[in-house]
Order: sequence, then structure tokens, then C-alpha cells
Amino acid sequence: MQALQQGADKIAVLTDNTNTPAAIVHLLQALNLPSSYHFWICEDLGGRDEQVRQITDFSSLETLTAAPLNVVILHRSSDISASLNLEALPLLGIPDQAFLTFSDRPGLMTKREVRILALGELALQPNQIVWDIGAGTGSVSIEVARLCPSSQIYAIEKTAASKALIQQNCDRFQVNNVIPIHGSAPQVLSGLPDPDRIFIGGSGGQLDQILETCRQRLKSAGHIVLALATLEHLTTTLTWLNAQQEDGASQPHHLLQIHLARSVPIAALTRFSPLNPITLVMIEKHPHGFRGFVKTGPFI
Repeated sequence: MQALQQGADKIAVLTDNTNTPAAIVHLLQALNLPSSYHFWICEDLGGRDEQVRQITDFSSLETLTAAPLNVVILHRSSDISASLNLEALPLLGIPDQAFLTFSDRPGLMTKREVRILALGELALQPNQIVWDIGAGTGSVSIEVARLCPSSQIYAIEKTAASKALIQQNCDRFQVNNVIPIHGSAPQVLSGLPDPDRIFIGGSGGQLDQILETCRQRLKSAGHIVLALATLEHLTTTLTWLNAQQEDGASQPHHLLQIHLARSVPIAALTRFSPLNPITLVMIEKHPHGFRGFVKTGPFI
């Protein structure tokens, strides 16, 4: 399971009476992976009845029969279907596997659970300017664009490859109100219009400078949401917030620890697999300063 979650390029699985090809497919479907895999069954290798089959219709695997001696080979696909049934997508919480991802880092994106919570905390309204700093695959930008078609979203990434991937995902989801921006924050932010909402998913080691620029540029009553994966970045954020204190008092913070796990099949049984922790920090700008709220939970 770990190899699948890490997006390994090639995986060989020795099967038995419990861990059958059908059970492996069931696991593949339950994990909701961002990568797709070609599925091969190799039977009686080296024998007179040797057979190698590629399975393309997973719905038939429940009734599939295979020789007792078989090996399943999974080969990660470099392609993803060009077609996407947009009408079948939910209004909120697009499945991770619907997005194009980095071929060498297939799981690197803001996960569905994080997006759902972060979008709610952004308190989005129509006709807003939104910055998505460290946009990655553009998953947050695209969710915002679909929810608020009258808003303008600027998806900032420091590499040209990431900018190209964001544009590919925008084309895939047919959104035209996301503008991919190639450049490093905070420097590249100077050329953008002042935002009403800011999501920070990556900082490139310049979190202090990014927060200070966001403080200066964010409109009154605006919101910032940070998704932080490390204690060091959380400490940096809280230290920065405390530096904004007025009248000698630290800004109030609210912390909420949420324990989250996804169900995964184990042969004919089911267990829960905990997700790694992420910290969401919500900051609201008022005419006289900032108020900060912190929610923590295992979302990635």
C-alpha cells in the first residue's frame, strides 16, 4: 500500500488465496490515488500454460479467474484521460485523482480534505481577487474558480513546469478565471492587484517575508489561510502573528486538534489509516490589525 501511495512506477505483487487480483483492484479503488496504473496478471510463468494478460475493465475482476500461480504487475501510467465528465464532479471537493500531477511527485498537492476545510475558512464571496501562493497543481485555485466564476484567481508558482501544469489543469477543468503566475513570492506579488483572499500552500523558505507582504497588501476584512506541514513553519507564523500585537497584548488564537483517518481494505477486512497532520492558520484583517485562529488536523 505504501508503494502505491508514494506513486511507485512499477510494482510486483505476489498473490495468494486471500490477496487475489480482485482484492488488489479493490485496494486500488479504495485508495483514491492521484496516479492511475496499468494492471497485468502473469500466470504460470515458465510453464506450458504461461499467460500474461492486461486487464483494462476493472469491473470484471470480481468474477475473474486466474491460475493459482500468478503475479500482478502494476505499471504507473504517464497519461491521464484527456476527457473529464465535468457535470459529474461535485460542487466542492474535487477528487484528488481528477487532477493532473507531477510525474515524479504524483501525490504532491493540497489534498481534498484540506481544500474543503480551507475553502470554508476563506469565506469566499463573488467578485474577489484571490492569491494562491505555492499553488502546486492548482487544485485550490481551480476549486475557487469553479465556486466563484466572477472572481479572479492568481496561482503563483516558482517553477515554469508548475505554471505549465496549472495551466493544463485549468484547461482540463475548463476554468478561465485562473491566471498562472511564474515567479517567487513575495517578489512576484508586487505586480498583482490587492487581494481579498489569500491561500498560502507553500512558501519556498520565505514565509516571514510573504506574510509581511500579505499584511500590507490584503484588503480590509480580508482573509488569509495557511496550510502548514511542519512545526517550524507553524512557529514562524505564530511568532509573526505575535509581532503584530497591539497595546502589548498578543493576538488571540484558537487551536483545534482533529483526528482523521481514511478506511482502507485489508484483504476481506477494513481498517483505518491515519493521515499525516497539517495545520490550518486562519487570519482575518481588521482596520486595527489581525486576528489569528489556528486549527490543526491530520489532513494530508
